[in-house]
Amino acid sequence: MFTRRSRQALNQQSDKKRSGATLIELAFVTPVFLVFVYAIFEFGFAFMVSNIIQEATQEGAKLGRCEEVTTAQVEAKVKQLLDKVFDSNLATIMVKNASAFDTPGADVSQLNYSAMPDIELANADKAQLFLVRVEVPYKDVRLLSSFFVDPVAAAEAAAKEDSLILSGHSVRRHE
Repeated sequence: MFTRRSRQALNQQSDKKRSGATLIELAFVTPVFLVFVYAIFEFGFAFMVSNIIQEATQEGAKLGRCEEVTTAQVEAKVKQLLDKVFDSNLATIMVKNASAFDTPGADVSQLNYSAMPDIELANADKAQLFLVRVEVPYKDVRLLSSFFVDPVAAAEAAAKEDSLILSGHSVRRHE
């Protein structure tokens, strides 16, 4: 005679066999998924910080265009905007004489911004170019630390992070 098995019993038996495979798959997929999520958060935050730096330099340069505005006022405005995202004391804020940009044939990609002469905007000539620049080391503003990496790899990554700088600048003419 034929024996009849219920469908429910077959499904329950199949689920019991499958539960071990599901756990193994979860063990392999979860770390990869978490690394992707970590990367999305980290790149997104770095991009946001970079945009805030650029916006802060533009706002500072807009303020610096006006007469009777000092360099200290421009730096304070930039710091105020940067403080919304990270501690502005971590950033280097420069207000420089940008007359190098007026030189015909100048290769601006090779400029050393920190070597440019400082400028006091209150004493600047009319139509004189000036630059507002912000630089901040990425390691000081990153969202998450590399807590899950082994110590040797973390030390190598930290050495590379030292040279990674988020920056932005804006060049304007004084009015």
